[in-house]
Amino acid sequence: MEWISTRNIIISLVVGLVTYALVQILFPASAPLGNQTHTISNQKIVIMPVSGVPTTFLTALKKSLESQHNIGVLVTTAIGKGDEMLIPGKDQYNAGYLASLGMQIGKSMGRPDAFFIVLTNEDINYPDSGLRFVYSAHYNGIAVVSLARINELNFGVVPKLIEIPSIFLKMQERALKLINKAIGYGVYDLDASSNINDVMYGPIMGIHDLDKAGSWYQKGLTNQSMSPTAGPPQASLAPAHY
Repeated sequence: MEWISTRNIIISLVVGLVTYALVQILFPASAPLGNQTHTISNQKIVIMPVSGVPTTFLTALKKSLESQHNIGVLVTTAIGKGDEMLIPGKDQYNAGYLASLGMQIGKSMGRPDAFFIVLTNEDINYPDSGLRFVYSAHYNGIAVVSLARINELNFGVVPKLIEIPSIFLKMQERALKLINKAIGYGVYDLDASSNINDVMYGPIMGIHDLDKAGSWYQKGLTNQSMSPTAGPPQASLAPAHY
């Protein structure tokens, strides 16, 4: 009987150890909740997508930007769309309206040192630009970037389309050029460049210009800390650059 009792104790101990090990594997004590690797202080770039931009596309952009600029990037939840965003009499979205809306959201986020980018799948323009469209609009502390014309069919980032790896990568490349140009203006205080190998090259009048332009800055960056020279979003909506 004593031998049986000892055996039962040993079996109980083994079962207990195995159970403990399984709990540690399946339910780690310090499982991360959300994005705990980032803090408000190091999220210097905030992307505000307008509804319609696929999450997988945004996630890839975020990872690339964090790697390229060595800084945290926050992607907010989507901004809803409405007819009030349209330029009267046109099917294009008003870049100034989107910038103003982004400023309002940005001021409520408690990130005074961040640079904000409103990212939309819609075609954008200025009401009085005289241009057929613009890829982006740049203001003090905020930029509006359109993905509508980063594919040849002008349909923006379509979920089914980006399931094709080669198309996904090409559209990522084009989107990153537009976003990095916005960061060049708003964060690094760079000007437009006549050097086709520079991501700051301008003007970009179509997708062929975008493909020819460089993907990174040719001029030395003076603001390596990613603290925006433009400061927090201001009230002025006069566009600084097209």
